Amino acid sequence: MNIKRNFFWKYRPLCVMHEVIRYCWHKSLGSFIGEPCCNWYNFGAPCQSCKKEHLEINKNWYRLPRPLYLHEHVFYNIDNAVKANPALKGLALIFFMGLGDYLYTTPMLEALKAKFPKLKFYAYVSKNTDRNNSKFVAPLLETNPNIEKVFYFDGYRNPVMYKNYNYDDAFKDIPEDFLAVPVLYEYGLETPHRTYSLFKTFTLPFPWKKDFPRPVFYFPKEPAQQVQKTYGEIHSVAKKRKGIVFLQLDSRGSTYTYPKQDDLIRYLLRKDYFVLTVTPSAVIDDNFKLLDIKKFSFNESCHLLDLLKKEHKLYIISLNSVFWAASAGLDIPNLGLQHWIDKKVHNLWYPNITVVTDYIYKKLPKNKMMTAKETDYTRHNKKIINYKPEFIIKCFDRMLAKLEEKSENKHEEKSAGKETKSAKTDKAAELQKV
Repeated sequence: MNIKRNFFWKYRPLCVMHEVIRYCWHKSLGSFIGEPCCNWYNFGAPCQSCKKEHLEINKNWYRLPRPLYLHEHVFYNIDNAVKANPALKGLALIFFMGLGDYLYTTPMLEALKAKFPKLKFYAYVSKNTDRNNSKFVAPLLETNPNIEKVFYFDGYRNPVMYKNYNYDDAFKDIPEDFLAVPVLYEYGLETPHRTYSLFKTFTLPFPWKKDFPRPVFYFPKEPAQQVQKTYGEIHSVAKKRKGIVFLQLDSRGSTYTYPKQDDLIRYLLRKDYFVLTVTPSAVIDDNFKLLDIKKFSFNESCHLLDLLKKEHKLYIISLNSVFWAASAGLDIPNLGLQHWIDKKVHNLWYPNITVVTDYIYKKLPKNKMMTAKETDYTRHNKKIINYKPEFIIKCFDRMLAKLEEKSENKHEEKSAGKETKSAKTDKAAELQKV
């Protein structure tokens, strides 16, 4: 494994070659050499590839027998696992993901705990920050009431397949009577949404028909001292403005930072908004504040936004990153900047997000997209574009106009409903008199 870590996995082309050769070997000789089956933890159900049932329990029963192949996915049937091993005491949930990825798992974790309340849930999270991981995931897991303990392991990523992240180091802390379950999701064109994929992966019923379940936050009853202090500072100034605009304009996944943030901030200040950002800026103004994420945990930052939205009109402008999921969980309107073409973006979308894009996505509602022309952006590189600040402001104004129109329509429908109810009451009174 050290050869892979230091040689094959260090250079992506070599890793791609290694994975392709392994896949071809599997297709040509795998059935003859009797390699371990991938479809573990689906106890009692035949494997899709080898057509065998897997009910045998041994000392290594909780380990993944082999790495996954290209486009391969694993499904867990915890019901069958509990029946196969009545001594099972808990689940060791292994996380190797970013903040946004984790937020999509929270509805599934709630449903999983509700279904298996007697099982203990331990979380294992990589202590390394890389393209798979964010070091801020662990503190969020520690605030999740469904998780009883959080452990750290020393893992490293596969440059080609995120699912084959090496988490061997986690097994040293996993009790023998716990089932080790890497938290995996499918991310593809045919996947309706990431939350749907997670429910399906864990063989959980998915009752929602209209909207996908939003991320869940767990805030303390009493805000942290720095949250209370910062809330007071912002509230005293922002109450004199039209509202607050929160900006998050850098992305760990794409290693991109929007280069025109200062110009965008100045536009918003001139439009009488208070501006709050987590992306470093050179702007100095009484109506602008940089939130230092070194002093705030991610949960505290979101708690601050949750408090502010109760007293102010609050909006978010963010790249396709962690605050797409966070804004949905906080139920805050978000102008989401899709800065590169990703045909699978519907996996990450929620109805509170208006997507600014230079590409028309067939699986997103038309009324939730604002399409940019070539004159509305500059090219950052072959893959990523920079939207012009004035175009972002134009889209922001359009989003606000739509929100206001929607609010007025709801008010009219509500008023009409009251009038109808009143008319029915009057008519019933008249009939009673007769």
